[in-house]
Amino acid sequence: MKRLLFFIPIFFMLAAVNAQEEEVPAVSEVPSISEDKEEEKVIKVEIVKNSSFESPEVLGEREIKLVVTDIIFVPGLHGYYEKIVDENSSFGFGVLTALDDSVVGVNRRFAFSPFYRMYFLNRQDFGAQGSFIELFSSFASVRNFEFDDLLNGYSDSSTVFRFSLGATLGKKWVTRNGYTYETFVGAGRYLDNKDEIGDNPQTHIKLGLSIGKRF
Repeated sequence: MKRLLFFIPIFFMLAAVNAQEEEVPAVSEVPSISEDKEEEKVIKVEIVKNSSFESPEVLGEREIKLVVTDIIFVPGLHGYYEKIVDENSSFGFGVLTALDDSVVGVNRRFAFSPFYRMYFLNRQDFGAQGSFIELFSSFASVRNFEFDDLLNGYSDSSTVFRFSLGATLGKKWVTRNGYTYETFVGAGRYLDNKDEIGDNPQTHIKLGLSIGKRF
């Protein structure tokens, strides 16, 4: 009996200790340093450079150029001023003055030609280069030679003023120093009825090679 009374208090003491151990909250697991570093890793994204969509390097918004083929074949001085709007458009004007207006036939003695130009297919690098289409108008002073049947040749000439609209196709190259080279071909149609006077044609041709400088 005495042994039973001795073990009963011990039994209750052990049960109480066990209950206290079960009530202790579990301690949350502390994340390791390596796991923190993994969460802080920066994802590196490789960016592939596509020059066809990047902003072009700015070399200037203005350009002057001279049509060298007109000096050789017309002969005449034919210069252009071009204002760059953005990488795929521009506007400006051209001025032509003849150096020798004694050539028999229709001779454009002076012409003023405003234009608007759209570039396409190749707009990277310096912008406003590559293939282009140009819409232009022309206000021209044309020397008109009239044929004399009695003399069997052309008689004295007169000057007529003519207006035309036309389009040009071409391609431009721009160097890193800002020098430009372009070739072009186009045609304009006169909108008056003066083609019936003398030897005036109904159309005129634009064809040549120009060299310029952007600034």
